[in-house]
Amino acid sequence: MVRFSDSSAASDPDAQLMLQVRAGSEQAFNELVERYEDRVRGIITHLMGGIAYADDLTQDVFLRVYRARGSYVVGAKFSTWLFTIVNNVVSNARRGLARRREISFDRDAAGGHRPAESLSRHRHDAAPSHNAESKEVASLVRGCINRLVPRQRAAVELCDIEGLSYSRVAKAIGTSPDAAKSLIHRGRLNLKQMLATHVLKGNVL
Repeated sequence: MVRFSDSSAASDPDAQLMLQVRAGSEQAFNELVERYEDRVRGIITHLMGGIAYADDLTQDVFLRVYRARGSYVVGAKFSTWLFTIVNNVVSNARRGLARRREISFDRDAAGGHRPAESLSRHRHDAAPSHNAESKEVASLVRGCINRLVPRQRAAVELCDIEGLSYSRVAKAIGTSPDAAKSLIHRGRLNLKQMLATHVLKGNVL
């Protein structure tokens, strides 16, 4: 992995602030939080589909930033490094929610209480193979999205999953609408290539 010298932070004031945090400056850390807190909370709100967990996960992001201060090395823009942490925090939160939903479903099933059964039984009984295939494809797509570089992944999720416009995606990830459009375009191309590879290998369809 290529590592850049601290002098490369000169073109990125936020990376320079993070170097001050690494050196022990709490004031620099507070300034970074002030600069990015609203943006991070907004991205988390969109990716989690609501504000219920936004405050806690935003605090978790900046806690991780602070804990990582000692190993911080300037490479890409600070915002790219930060959004990698945001994506990791959101992914962990989603997995945790999914596990809790599975546990809750198992308990309901064991107790014989299935309030949604009357609504879903016909659909599941009619085409179980179709449901399994749909889940497989959805899992594959999610896996490919997770393999995108952080800024492409955030841009594609916000645009194609959350339905945000280019301008709103740009505002969320701190870039221009043209740059957001380019990230989304490259992310979609990379997704298409990854999915095509799976199709050729016979993993889907």
